[in-house]
Formats: sequence, C-alpha cells, structure tokens
Amino acid sequence: MSDKDYEVGHGRPPKHTQFKKGQSGNPKGRKKGARGLKTDLRAELNERVEVKEQGKVVRMTKQQLMVKQFAAKAIKGDVRAISKLVDVAMDLLGPDDEPGKNTVALPADDQAIINEFLSRQVKDAPDE
Repeated sequence: MSDKDYEVGHGRPPKHTQFKKGQSGNPKGRKKGARGLKTDLRAELNERVEVKEQGKVVRMTKQQLMVKQFAAKAIKGDVRAISKLVDVAMDLLGPDDEPGKNTVALPADDQAIINEFLSRQVKDAPDE
C-alpha cells in the first residue's frame, strides 16, 4: 500500500505523525533507577529509630512505632482511633473471633441500645 492509497480517518492517523519503528513513544520517560512513591514510602516506614520505652532505649521501625502510638490512642479511649484500628485489623487480619457454641447472641433490644450508645459516642467525639 503506497502513501497515496492510505486513507486518513478514525484510528488511522497520518503517516508522518505515527511512531517510527524502533523509536520509543516516550523518549523522555521515567529514568532508569527512578523510584516511585510506593518504594519511597516502604523505605521510610522500614527505617529504624531509637525511642525510649519504659526507661530503656529501643530500636524499632517507624511503622512499628506508628502502630504502637495508634494502639495507645485507642486504649486511652479515642473513639476514632478505636474505630480505625478495628477497621484496619479486620482488613488485614480478618475476623478471627467467630461465634462458637459458648457464645450467646444479644437480644435485639439490647443490641439496639448498644448501637445507639456507640453512634452517640462517635457523633459527640471532638474533631481532631
């Protein structure tokens, strides 16, 4: 097929604008060895830091420290931290505590009271 027979149209760009054989379509693309956000974040979270814990200097990763601080906030009663910690635990670990033969389901009215209490706690929690 010669250039004269070539019909330009939808999905058929002019020959002079098409990529040339052996030439990259993105010549100024990502440089070899360039790191992405995921790589940088992983490296930063795996970096070790020294912290004082119960009077002793302990070395741990930043990720471990974040989890400890997050759990400590939840233990102190921060409703948002509790909720988020439960969500993350369920996503990562799954529901380990399946109802067994020794568990008793709450009556519907008791469950409704608990649900109402929890919704008020979340609603009344101060914004941080």
